[in-house]
Order: sequence, then C-alpha cells, then structure tokens
Amino acid sequence: MTYDEVLAVIDEFVGGLDRRDRLDRLYRLLAPVLDRVERATEELSDDPPLSTPDAVRELRKAAAGEPVDVDAVHERLTEVGLCYSEDQDPERHLVSQSAYAAAAWLRLLAGRTLRTTDSLECADEDLVPSFAPSAFTRIVDLLAWTRSDQMYFHWEDAVADPGDCDLPAAIRELQAMHVAVSGSSAR
Repeated sequence: MTYDEVLAVIDEFVGGLDRRDRLDRLYRLLAPVLDRVERATEELSDDPPLSTPDAVRELRKAAAGEPVDVDAVHERLTEVGLCYSEDQDPERHLVSQSAYAAAAWLRLLAGRTLRTTDSLECADEDLVPSFAPSAFTRIVDLLAWTRSDQMYFHWEDAVADPGDCDLPAAIRELQAMHVAVSGSSAR
C-alpha cells in the first residue's frame, strides 16, 4: 500500500471509535517521542510558567485523566516546537515535530482552541501538516516521519525526491502504527 492509502485505512478505522478511545490510541503512538521533548531543557523564554520537562510530565498526567492546566502545557509545547524548528540541526527538528504532535494531541483532548501568547499565534495555527484526512491522521502523518527519525516530508514530495528522505522507512512506521491502532495490518 502507498503512504496515503495507509493513512486512509487508519482514518477509516478510527472513525468508528469513540472519542476517548481515539485519544488513548493516539497517545500510545505519541508516547515514544515524548522523551525527546522532555530532554529539551534549554531556556526558551524569560520566566516560563512551565519548564519543558514539566510540560511533558503534565501531558502524561493529562493522558492518564488527571487535571492539568492544558493551556500552559500547550503553550510550552508550542514554544518548543517553534524554537526548535528554526534550527537546521535534524535532531532539533525531531524535537520540534514531537512537541508539535504533543500540542496537537492536547488540543484534541481539550476539544477546544488552547491559549498561546501573541508571539506564538503563527506557530499555533498549523501545529501539524494538514495533508491527511483528519486531525487524528494529521498527527499520525507527522509521527510516521518523527518515529522513523526523519524531518517531515509530504509523501508526494518524498516520491518525487527520494534522495531527500527515506519514504520506505516512513511507510514501515506508518504501517506499524496502523497495527498498533487497529490490531491488524493494512494490506
């Protein structure tokens, strides 16, 4: 199957799940990249309400159903995503992609637009690429590249310029995530 076909299969499967089940399954896909964000201890702004490691810990609490200040966590994750995306270092881009995926998941959990400061509004508009068919699969799309340790590529661009990325690795990761979400493989 092609990359976009696997995304469509995932989207169809999760469309039949209730909201909480979708969020839990998506969090399990996100969890492996959170350590990367948690290790990002660089100071990004003066007097942030949360450190980056604290924001990740709070996100984990939110996933467990505990009450947290989702706006503050979202703000910090968005800030990490924006600041780390501005660097050319591929590892920092992976931190950025992981932070953006986590912030987007938090937005789905909250079911509303979350607060950000004026300086982060532009970063907050499109936390994840908008090419997949749903909010769930847009996060999965970003995670396929992140979990295969690659900077994000739109799958059509990856087909056109295979030397710039490893599309087969991203497809394998996407297929593995499909198995994790549905319990069966996409064929």
